[in-house]
Amino acid sequence: MKLLASAILIVGILGAQAPNPLGIALEEYPYPYPIRFLPLTIEGQTLRMAYMDVAADSEPARGVIVLMHGKNFGGYYWVDTIRALAAAGYRVIVPDQIGWGKSSKPDIRYSFHLLAANTAQLLDSLKVTKVDVLDHSTSVMLLKRL
Repeated sequence: MKLLASAILIVGILGAQAPNPLGIALEEYPYPYPIRFLPLTIEGQTLRMAYMDVAADSEPARGVIVLMHGKNFGGYYWVDTIRALAAAGYRVIVPDQIGWGKSSKPDIRYSFHLLAANTAQLLDSLKVTKVDVLDHSTSVMLLKRL
């Protein structure tokens, strides 16, 4: 009986110390750099596309690199790569595609064409005309449509 009571007490203590659960927009999940949002309207819904825009550590920047996450990831995935590229003198833009990460997760018809168009709109809004892209997993399908 003492063993059971001890186990219940330990579970209660650990449960009380557990971090807040993640919300659908990963509100409690820390990203390595400040998050900004691009407003989008898709299928009549007002949405937000999250992204990080990290300045190069030196000026002028050597160029702009866009890091594209794969299907089961978000921009947070790239933390070490962002740090290395910014230190090497690149501006780094890291979107969370609609449906992933800190971006809106609407009930819409998802397609690679839509995600590519959103990325193009993000780059247009940032007045970026030339980029190099580093992608992971399924994001390579977006490159064919940018």
